[in-house]
Amino acid sequence: MTMNEAVKTINRQRIARVAKKLKDHNFGVTIVESGAEALDYLKQSIPKNATIGVGGSVTLSEIGAIDWLTGNPDYRFLDRYHTDDVKKCYHDSLLADVYLMSTNAVTLDGMLYNIDGNGNRLAALIYGPEKVYVVAGANKIVKDVEAARQRLEQVAAPANNVRLNKDNPCASLGECAHCNHSTTICNQFVLTRRSGTPERIHVILVNEELGY
Repeated sequence: MTMNEAVKTINRQRIARVAKKLKDHNFGVTIVESGAEALDYLKQSIPKNATIGVGGSVTLSEIGAIDWLTGNPDYRFLDRYHTDDVKKCYHDSLLADVYLMSTNAVTLDGMLYNIDGNGNRLAALIYGPEKVYVVAGANKIVKDVEAARQRLEQVAAPANNVRLNKDNPCASLGECAHCNHSTTICNQFVLTRRSGTPERIHVILVNEELGY
C-alpha cells in the first residue's frame, strides 16, 4: 500500500464519521472519491434553468464547477467573475435557486466553520437560496472548533490573502496576526451547527485535497 492509498483509507474513515454527524445535524451529505465525481453529482442534482450563485472558492474552480457554469445556456449563472457590477451579483445570489460554495473547515462532530470578508458567501449559506451545496475536500476536516479556528489562521486566511494580493500581515508572516487593517478579509466568523431546514445545506465530502 502506497502512502497515498494509506492516507485515502484514513480519510475515508474520517469522512464516514463526519458524514454521520452532519446527517445528525440535518445536513444533506454525499461522499465521493474525487472532484470529478463531485462535479458529476452537481450536474445531476441541479435542475435545468436554475439560477445559480457561487461563493469565492478555490475548490469550485479545482473541480471544474466554474468552467462548467460559465456561458452554460442551461442555467442562469450569476457570474461574479465576468460582471461590471459585482455587488449586484452578490445581492442577486441571495435569491438564487442554488448556491455553490466550499467551507474553510468541517469539524468531526458535524459543524461548518467559515471566515469571510464581505459576508456575501456566509449570508447565502445562512439564509436566502433554496439549496446550498458545500463542496469540502478531506483536508478541511478538523477535530473541533478550536482546530477549525487554528486552520483558518494558519492555512486558509494567509493563503487567501496571497491569492487575492492583499497586503495584510499574514500574507508575509504565513499566519494570522489578528490585524485590524482596512483590507482584512477576516470580518465574519460563522459556525454553522446544523441546517435549520432539513438538507437545505448539502455537504459533498470529497476524498481529495481541495482548496484551502
